[in-house]
Amino acid sequence: MSEIKPLSSLKEYTKIFDELKEGNPIVFTKDGKEVGTLVSSKEWNKIQAEIKLLNELNHEDNSFDGMSLSEFRKLHDRNQK
Repeated sequence: MSEIKPLSSLKEYTKIFDELKEGNPIVFTKDGKEVGTLVSSKEWNKIQAEIKLLNELNHEDNSFDGMSLSEFRKLHDRNQK
């Protein structure tokens, strides 16, 4: 769950970093609008690794020119005899 704080709370940045927990980003607002989000380094690294993996999977999926899923199922359906 995100915690929402006004941007002005960054004046006490040491306190903000003490409150930062993995899985609990801090969302900063200015004039009632979101302007930034702070996440822990561990969370950031996890997000970056997930993005990289998803990009690689997407690339592989787009370059795959094999058979369709329905064709695969027809060939490998264990219930068919």
